[in-house]
Amino acid sequence: MEIALSKKSYSNNLWLIIIPLIVFSVLGVIVAIERAGIALDPKLQNQTVSFLPSGFMIPRSEHNPEKRCLVICNSSERDTYPDVENITFVLDQMSIGFTLTDINRSSYLPPLGEYKTVIIACTELDSIILSIERIFNWVKAGGGLLFAQTPEYEVLTNYFYKELGIERGETILIPQVDAHLITDLMPGGKDTVIEWSDKEFAFDYRMGGNFRLDRECIVHMTGSGPQGPSPMLWENRVGRGRIVVNNNDAMGEKWSRGLVAAAYSLTEPAVAYPVINASVIFIDDFPSPTPEGFDPYIKKDYGVMTEYFYTHIWFPDMLRLAQKHKVKYSGIIIESYNDQVNPTFEPEPLFITERMKYFGTLFLNEGYEIGLHGYNHQSLVLPDFDYGDELPYNKWPAEENMISALRECVRYQEELFPGNIMKTYVPPSNVLSKEGRAVLKNNFPDINLISGLLIDDIFGLEDDFGMGEDGLINLPRISSGFSPIDDQDEKPFWAMLSEISMHFVNSHFIHPDDPMDPDRGAELGWEALSKGFDTYLTWLKKIPMRQMTSQEAGAAVQRFDNLTLKTTLAPLEIVLDLEGFYDEAWLLVRINDGIPQKTLGGALTHVSDNLYLLKAESSHVEIELYQE
Repeated sequence: MEIALSKKSYSNNLWLIIIPLIVFSVLGVIVAIERAGIALDPKLQNQTVSFLPSGFMIPRSEHNPEKRCLVICNSSERDTYPDVENITFVLDQMSIGFTLTDINRSSYLPPLGEYKTVIIACTELDSIILSIERIFNWVKAGGGLLFAQTPEYEVLTNYFYKELGIERGETILIPQVDAHLITDLMPGGKDTVIEWSDKEFAFDYRMGGNFRLDRECIVHMTGSGPQGPSPMLWENRVGRGRIVVNNNDAMGEKWSRGLVAAAYSLTEPAVAYPVINASVIFIDDFPSPTPEGFDPYIKKDYGVMTEYFYTHIWFPDMLRLAQKHKVKYSGIIIESYNDQVNPTFEPEPLFITERMKYFGTLFLNEGYEIGLHGYNHQSLVLPDFDYGDELPYNKWPAEENMISALRECVRYQEELFPGNIMKTYVPPSNVLSKEGRAVLKNNFPDINLISGLLIDDIFGLEDDFGMGEDGLINLPRISSGFSPIDDQDEKPFWAMLSEISMHFVNSHFIHPDDPMDPDRGAELGWEALSKGFDTYLTWLKKIPMRQMTSQEAGAAVQRFDNLTLKTTLAPLEIVLDLEGFYDEAWLLVRINDGIPQKTLGGALTHVSDNLYLLKAESSHVEIELYQE
């Protein structure tokens, strides 16, 4: 009996080994059949993107836009003075020339008749109290006034409250915990709620209380908190002019630059400014070595090995979503997940190489892009870089090691995808030292674009959209994850809205291993993550941005960064003259007075409310208006 049991046990154990081998062999044959004959489509190889000729580029430092804005600041206010730097950066990006007046040094204000808009970017106005009435009279005659800070000076709230759109009532400081976007002032933001300040520790206090706004005011944002609601951003018509009041603390923050641009666009009868008009979806670490064996999250939901999941579930779903929403992916290849920072840098085994070739070939044949992430996932930093306790990465002992490893990845990619040239570089974990950037610039001439982060709260390695001083294009990423729309209470979603409003750009990234990482939603499962991604792409499709690869977007960044705009307004006409125009340009145009009837030299697309996207086909554009 014992012998019989032993034989039965042995037989069962043997089948437990044989059956999986048979199954995986069959799957291997299927995958091998799928991979057989797949080659790069020659019509999709060597596709070129039209970049500006090097001699045509005008450095931003040499731009000279017309001065149409007076910015009033007070350098004695340490809390508000950083706002001035953010505001003037936005004005520069909008091609709006400005004069900066520091009332801490002089109470003299230049003649207001020289400007279209005044921005008050401070709260203490004692030194120019005698000029306040002059400013309001100038507004009534047709000027535009933006309070970038909450107007706290008692003269404003006690004597000019009507001009601010405030009906009589007590004003006190109350906390703003959440922000409600009432209108579509920022495209895609209407009816959303943003977490504005920490619900437990860090309230932001602004003007509230029992006062009411005049019914003629247009309120764009309201705040909510334990002491009731408060208006956060509103506009009021005063005579022939406009006053916009920003009753929150956002205009000094990088992730709120779009709010500055949107608020400014309310101050004149019409405001136009250059934009990028591009939406880019990066897939970091793709193609890359696929993990072997079983992942607990994938096994729980699908009962299959990781390779099977990526080949037969994840990748087909990603292609389906791209086709459904007509988006373009930009993949960023990584050769190995070893931690090697010293030679020799060896390629991966053949079976891993074949998987990567399979994914990448199908990817490129869809018209997508593959750029450079690195030989491995070690960021390009030298021994003196401080990771703190944030990343468990090795540092490269010398620049020569970086160069050698990157060259191996370039060689490897050329072997897998002959004819594909990597031109975009995405730093692993979004960390790129100045030495690492110099290595790319000096040793890899095909690299023309860097995509780091727009906002980096950890290492401060931030970029802005535009041309770098080294001649490389900066196309930073703004947001990440498969379900960004489900996290509307988080800062990244607000930054996403802000950059759509500021540059009309979306730059987002995801990882193939997100379904295996509990910090990125693995516990929700791939079905939930893919639905979240579908929701995000559905939301994105409502905004008429061009879907682009990173290289196509890089060319768009060049055209944006090269423009200087002059705007001439007449009662029923907007005239735009563009210096640095090449073949096309894109601008956002907010038309506060009138409705567009005819456009010469370009074409208008309605975005939201009174906001339009202009494709300029000439350096001179005329928009004819009519009044309702």
